[in-house]
Amino acid sequence: MKQNSTQTEIRHAGRVVSVSGSQVRVEIAVQSACAGCHARAVCGASSGESRIIPVRRTDDGTLAVGDEVYVVIRQAQGFKAVLIAYLIPLFILLLLLLTLPLLFDNELVTGLGALGFVALYYLVLAQFRDRLNSGFTFTVEKIR
Repeated sequence: MKQNSTQTEIRHAGRVVSVSGSQVRVEIAVQSACAGCHARAVCGASSGESRIIPVRRTDDGTLAVGDEVYVVIRQAQGFKAVLIAYLIPLFILLLLLLTLPLLFDNELVTGLGALGFVALYYLVLAQFRDRLNSGFTFTVEKIR
């Protein structure tokens, strides 16, 4: 991940894997927090996987398969994604873990109820996936 000097964009270097009329698919390497650790080779916790990001095509037709590019998203959109994917479910989980014991004496019911509501939250997100995806705009910039 590379951020520009104004700190308003988040950039990931990637490689174009396919180009169609309206979409470019870019493969980016997912870097774990262990990427810079000298012991990552023997640890087994680091991951070398990659992800394919579909991006709406806005270039002038010069992108080709194999081109090195940056996938760019505004930093505010990145914060919005973190809020939706991690912070809201954490808040739901903590709120329920603190309030459900007032209603139920059984800890198993409390724990499973809290996890169930978080699972329900993610199911609702999955139902509205297309609507959520339309709120996030990725762009592609060719690396010169």
